[in-house]
Amino acid sequence: MANPQIEDGFTAIANEIMDALCRTRIPGEERQILDCIFRKTYGWNKCQDAISLSQFVEMTGIVKPHVVRAINGLLSKKVIIVTKKGNDVANVYEFNKDYDTWIALPKKVTLPKKVTNVTEKGNPSLPKKVHTKTNTTKTKNKASAEFEIFYAAYPNKKAPAQALKTWNKLSEKRPPLDVLLSAIRKQRAWRDNAKGQFRPEWKHPATWLAQGCWEDEVETPGPARRAGTW
Repeated sequence: MANPQIEDGFTAIANEIMDALCRTRIPGEERQILDCIFRKTYGWNKCQDAISLSQFVEMTGIVKPHVVRAINGLLSKKVIIVTKKGNDVANVYEFNKDYDTWIALPKKVTLPKKVTNVTEKGNPSLPKKVHTKTNTTKTKNKASAEFEIFYAAYPNKKAPAQALKTWNKLSEKRPPLDVLLSAIRKQRAWRDNAKGQFRPEWKHPATWLAQGCWEDEVETPGPARRAGTW
């Protein structure tokens, strides 16, 4: 029978952070990864730590492809910060305490069912063939859920119906969701740091998508930056 005692060690987390997490919807596997980061950092009185994918697998029992997916999910929500130092194999993970910058999962999002079939190499097996109509419905639901996440992250909250129409129209032409979210973060960071320089207004989300503005290049935040266009 388990009988843990705080005398054997504990992880100190501020009540304000716990309150913020209580208000934030984080899918199960993402929360497991987040708890690993808490354990490896705050559990050792550190703010950040280098954690390998194999450590995440060992601590959670989650297969590596799902670990990577969960990490990307936390990154897209800006709940964690991941950096790579030099030639180190393991990335460095840090919890983002500034919960005001987190991108909450929209309430309308329906999380996909857990993938249970895994090959011997640890990769998800190919889905079984189902009726075409079922596939179409699942594809539409996934597209709608991803649009909700995109729209929640995009700064200019205008014309959502037109934005959704453009989103669906682009379909195969638009990049994966994480690419769009990464572009929005970079462009937002540039605006926040481009003091005294011309900063164009954020376009309507439909226009941003239609013009492929995720490809616009902006300078890394710092001195002597140039304005991008989006």
